[in-house]
Amino acid sequence: MSLKIYLAKRAIVYFIVFVVSITIVWFLARFAPGDPALTALMRFMMAPGVRYTEEQIAIFKQRAIEMLGLNLPIHEQYILFWRNLLTGDWGYSTYFSAPVIEKLIEVASYDLLLIAPAILVSWFLGNWMGAIAARQKTADRILMPIIYILTATPYFLFGLVMVYIFGVVYNVFKPTITTIDITGIFHNPNPETLANFLRAYTLPFISLVLVSMGGWASGMRTLMIYELESNYAKYMEALGFSSRRISSYAFRYAINPQISGLGIQLGTVIIAGLALSSIFNYPGAGIALIYAINYRDIFLIQGIAIFYTLMVIAANFIIDLFYILMDPRLRLGFMG
Repeated sequence: MSLKIYLAKRAIVYFIVFVVSITIVWFLARFAPGDPALTALMRFMMAPGVRYTEEQIAIFKQRAIEMLGLNLPIHEQYILFWRNLLTGDWGYSTYFSAPVIEKLIEVASYDLLLIAPAILVSWFLGNWMGAIAARQKTADRILMPIIYILTATPYFLFGLVMVYIFGVVYNVFKPTITTIDITGIFHNPNPETLANFLRAYTLPFISLVLVSMGGWASGMRTLMIYELESNYAKYMEALGFSSRRISSYAFRYAINPQISGLGIQLGTVIIAGLALSSIFNYPGAGIALIYAINYRDIFLIQGIAIFYTLMVIAANFIIDLFYILMDPRLRLGFMG
């Protein structure tokens, strides 16, 4: 099988996953009890505090049904949904009074500012800690309890502890972060706005890094121990290679599953970011999702689910490509 055929097959698999997952999201939003989409749109169309007659409410309801396309057959509604999705019409947020796609771009940019650096830092630090723990028994005794504690601690609980200790008791960092703290460094970059951003950004960033780091460290430790006990490692030791050289080869083999695992763990990290954003009032998708659920803004809920599903699928496909570049056995096998 050539590299092009492999990539084509992976692209087809991810496309099927995307279609199935988005279809499930559409069915859940469309057939939820009480028809929240219709309720949210009627609330947006009707002025608050104004009393309407039953005839006026019926007119608003019929107009909302036509705007949502609920008067069409189910298969036409599904086709209309995909047409709007592919053309960028993801609906209108009744809570934020803005198109869903515009709100998604805003909250996604904030989330990427937090999640992307946290993923990379936790991945590198976790693998480094796990490799050290596997090589040195003294470091293993010290690091492993820390790794297990970080792995077992829920994201939201760790965030609350960080807020209480460093944000309330010692007041080293700001317990919450606002849009002004983030946009200040872009609109008016100076030492003051940078200091305010770092004081507000540090707690959610460290919380996400520390909790994610435990899983990577635990996995790398297990993989390194397996590689150091393998036949090639013992053969290198018999030939007189240094333990440092042997560990470097073992690390190259052990890191490959960690690269593929990065795509699998990405969805968990995104969910953790959503949970932490509500704790630190981070202006990302977490806060937007809470408002959308409370006010039954079904269009924004559906948009957030679709966008982050697409982001996880795209990231996994990119990681598949990177995995081939990193592992010469796969690359040379595809090239013949």
